[in-house]
Amino acid sequence: MRKQLYLDIKNRLKTVKNEAGEQLFQHFDLWNRQVEFIEQETPFACPAVFVEFAPMAWRTLGNAVQDCELTVRLHIVTEWFAGTADYSPTEEQALQFLDIIDRVTAAVHGFAASATNKFMRRQSVTNHDHERYVDNVEEYACNLRDTSASPPVGTAVQVQQIVVVEQ
Repeated sequence: MRKQLYLDIKNRLKTVKNEAGEQLFQHFDLWNRQVEFIEQETPFACPAVFVEFAPMAWRTLGNAVQDCELTVRLHIVTEWFAGTADYSPTEEQALQFLDIIDRVTAAVHGFAASATNKFMRRQSVTNHDHERYVDNVEEYACNLRDTSASPPVGTAVQVQQIVVVEQ
């Protein structure tokens, strides 16, 4: 179920285009704190997007079906260009990473993956704590339903009848 969810999100993010109408993101992956351990990490091209699943608190609905409120964090990683000051000749280029967030929001807010309702953006955090990169985290919430433990539709469930006869 999570594999399909990741693939659905990745495929949706592949629809995000750059100014030339080409696929914007150069790298997709599951989040594993890549930016925090950049020296040990396999190099990746930017802009990159990493998908993080927050802890899931499951509720059982019956017939082995469960659901949860799912939080997905998208780590939008771009190279950092320090020339964002008002007087900088590179201000426009340096601020382009903020346009990427708007494009992701347009693609993901209101998107429904397999087994979810619509994604709603809940929080945005810009993490500048890395020397060469900016990690913009866009957090989305939706409801996720997991039917992987329930019997397939159309499967007969055998019920044993117990009859108690009073004497």
